[in-house]
Amino acid sequence: MNTSRWRQGTAVSAVLVALVMGATGGANAQQSVDVRTDEARQLSDDFDRLRDVTERANLLLRTDDGGDITYADILANPDNIVLNFRWAKAQLARGEVRGASATLERILVLDPELAPVRLYYAIVLYRLDSLDEARTQFDRLRQMDVSPEVAADIDKYINAIERRRARLHQSVTLTLGSQVDSNRNAAPNDKQQLVTGTLTNITASADKPRNDIAYVGALRYDVSYDLGYQEGHEIFAAVTGYASDQVQLDSLDLGSFSVDVGSRIRGGYWMLTPTLNQTVQSLSKEKYLTSRSGRLRLDWNPRPFFNLNGDVSYADERYQNTSESSALRLHSGQRYGTRLGSNYTWTPNNRTTFNLFAGKKEAARNYYSYDSLSGELIHAYLFGGGSYISGSFRYGIDRYRDPDYLVTGNSPQHRMDRSARTRLTYGAPLSQILPSDLFGDSKTANQIYDLLAPVNWSITGEYLNTKSNIPNYEYHNARAQFYLTRRWEF
Repeated sequence: MNTSRWRQGTAVSAVLVALVMGATGGANAQQSVDVRTDEARQLSDDFDRLRDVTERANLLLRTDDGGDITYADILANPDNIVLNFRWAKAQLARGEVRGASATLERILVLDPELAPVRLYYAIVLYRLDSLDEARTQFDRLRQMDVSPEVAADIDKYINAIERRRARLHQSVTLTLGSQVDSNRNAAPNDKQQLVTGTLTNITASADKPRNDIAYVGALRYDVSYDLGYQEGHEIFAAVTGYASDQVQLDSLDLGSFSVDVGSRIRGGYWMLTPTLNQTVQSLSKEKYLTSRSGRLRLDWNPRPFFNLNGDVSYADERYQNTSESSALRLHSGQRYGTRLGSNYTWTPNNRTTFNLFAGKKEAARNYYSYDSLSGELIHAYLFGGGSYISGSFRYGIDRYRDPDYLVTGNSPQHRMDRSARTRLTYGAPLSQILPSDLFGDSKTANQIYDLLAPVNWSITGEYLNTKSNIPNYEYHNARAQFYLTRRWEF
């Protein structure tokens, strides 16, 4: 009888030990999988935003004079070519592209041989998507006496016009870089955690905050095909691969591969974009997530400087266990999301974006299911020469459905996280810091320069602070990133 009781006691003790160890490891694994999955999910959006602000910075026609000119000055002296040219520049600086086009056209009526004015006029037509008229102006410029630098710019615009006229568009974007994190493993701030309701100190060094360096690479292929309708309807696809290799924390090496297919259906002032996606993610070279999702986005442009947009999304997420965690399958389930957003362009140099997100995650276990609400504010300022600075702030709340009793013990406490993410990015093309004669004047030297000059470099500082009513999930992380990005269009 005593032997039987001893065996029963030993069995109960073993189960309790296993539960405690499972709670500790499970909390750490959950923290890791949540953070890494969100990080990979945000990756595509972050790169798209950087690409968008980079392209707008490169297309910006910088005008630094004419700001003191008024329309009254033009009425008082309508045939003053210099005054009208400065007025056109002032209009461009305010984003009045069509008004600037009319002003430049009036100047060319007075003097058709003004090459600088015709160049401005051709570029403005290009920005207005009047490609045939722009091509006519560029062809006429070719016949005029212009410098070799201007001739090279003219050829670039003509090539761009021909690419935009083509129905098939393809591009490849390569990004290489590195990042440094102060708390890469997202360890709790106060080095304490709850285990079955008891607050215990974290003693294992692997579970304390650890800084690390990662080498990052991303490769994306985009293809789109114009269906030939006057409205510009098109279909598109994209393939994206991403890898982050940690120097020390190999268990946090992150990989992601995704495929997107969709279409853009355009109306007068709106565009509808349905997209299907499949994504596979890995941790430490072990596949742990397969996600299939759909998204429907609507853009509406009531004014040229104002855009309203929104989307709804659905994802079926299937997790599988890895050697690091045997409970990842419990995260499997459906994710629903909706977003409302707006873009306001104050001037050609300044644009503000606001997004409001709401969603919910349904998991195999309700203590992994949650409802989320967050808001994001982004502002980008474009300098001359293709450089830019962009800052953002995002604040969100996640409310979990059921308490995790292996963490909270007998307490019915539901987990609730509040996170704040602040980012600041500065970027510019290498052409700003590379002298044109750096590699000499030979044909090979020029080819090397032409390869490197369009490369965009960017540096980002980020701070993420997550507050939680359960200490296991309260952490902060400071991050610095440096990226080099090159895009090829064909």
